[in-house]
Amino acid sequence: MKVTTGLALLSALATSTAQILVPPGPVKGPNTLVFKQIGGIPNNECLTFTNSGEIVQAACAWTHADRQVTPGKILGTDVLIVQRGFAAPFRGDLVGKTACVAFNETTFRAEDCSRNDLLFVRFDVGNGRIQANGAPVCLSGYDSKAFVKIDIGLQRCSQFTVTAVAPTRP
Repeated sequence: MKVTTGLALLSALATSTAQILVPPGPVKGPNTLVFKQIGGIPNNECLTFTNSGEIVQAACAWTHADRQVTPGKILGTDVLIVQRGFAAPFRGDLVGKTACVAFNETTFRAEDCSRNDLLFVRFDVGNGRIQANGAPVCLSGYDSKAFVKIDIGLQRCSQFTVTAVAPTRP
């Protein structure tokens, strides 16, 4: 019978805990989507990701990567994976990374999918809402500059339709 010392056991636990805290990359679902807000800004109803990862409403363009997201999962949690790529001058933290839509306690925007300090965002097909996992927060419209707004409490959530598209390379 092998005896494990307390130090060896702690070391093994620390190693396995570190592995658990870093989520694996997201698993993409089969469809890449473009989201169109019901009652959005006329001729600019579709969600788009800016160079800085902010979400704005813009014209619907099915072949632009900045308007495309792919629903997926990270450790069983639903996520929205951003199709576009990011450049160092704007979002150096996302260069070469997979970006997911996340709630950062202020807004929804593109963030590194490997972060474990954010609430990721999902699309609820049943009610057409884009909302945070595990928090009563949803996209609720847009401001005068077409940046999306959120609603804490799920009282004024916008509804979206989706169109499945062929993914465009970022």
